[in-house]
Amino acid sequence: MVTLDRQSASRKPIIPWYDSEAACLVTIFLMFIVFIFGYSGLVLTQETTRYSGYGRIPIFLMAASGIIIVSITIRLIRRYIARRFQ
Repeated sequence: MVTLDRQSASRKPIIPWYDSEAACLVTIFLMFIVFIFGYSGLVLTQETTRYSGYGRIPIFLMAASGIIIVSITIRLIRRYIARRFQ
């Protein structure tokens, strides 16, 4: 009969590469660039009357990138707190 190895249960959980701290920080940085791009597009649509009808696209870019930044930041904070207090 095979016995269970108790030490394997106490190992650190394996985090996929796309959810590592480095990948999350790179994603936050890239989404910040998208947010700035959306903001500059919003400023352009407000200054140019010909493009005033296209203001929803930069707003969508800013909202989507902002939501991604907030969700990844919350994930990193939770991971830091869990690692810090265990």
